Amino acid sequence: MVGLDALATVLGSSPNKPEIQTLLNQVGASSTVDPEIKAYPDVVYHNYQSLGLSLQYEAATPGTDASKATADALRLAAIDIYSAHEDKRWTGCPGLPLQISATHVETGRKTVEAIITHDSTGKALVSLLGEPERKGGGAGGRSGPAAWMEWSLRLSSPDSDSRAAKEVKVQVELAGAGARGADRWNAERAGACQWAVITIS
Repeated sequence: MVGLDALATVLGSSPNKPEIQTLLNQVGASSTVDPEIKAYPDVVYHNYQSLGLSLQYEAATPGTDASKATADALRLAAIDIYSAHEDKRWTGCPGLPLQISATHVETGRKTVEAIITHDSTGKALVSLLGEPERKGGGAGGRSGPAAWMEWSLRLSSPDSDSRAAKEVKVQVELAGAGARGADRWNAERAGACQWAVITIS
């Protein structure tokens, strides 16, 4: 089991920070793992397919070409966790389930204590996390992203002022045919779909 707080802690880190390897160990790496790197001007992906994990780095200085930046000049902007329900090139993340202890940013009141398993469905996610603040995708048939939902959460931190607690966005893309099409948001369609990718930013 890996906690959302452990993932959120490394956001903003550069690729060569020891915290990154610590995270990889937490999700199942038994030794140092070299990523498959895909570099683009706006983002550099460090893909760990055997761990079901992709780290998205952006240039620390806005307007800089991330693909040409040194490791020290990159910052971790987002983490993708794969279930392998949709994309079989990936292994389901061995660090699952994902444990969440947080409150909703908008209300600041409703406490979220959730455990997302490898097989959690759209309906289960709404039951655990509440109604999403944003949702989209799935309108383009087989093209473009499938239906997704997003929540803004403030991590519970008993040792610090709640106003200073880290805020993260958790976006979940769903897997399967039910996550696409005009009627995708019907409870028996997207609600019955397992998740494909969880993005934390």
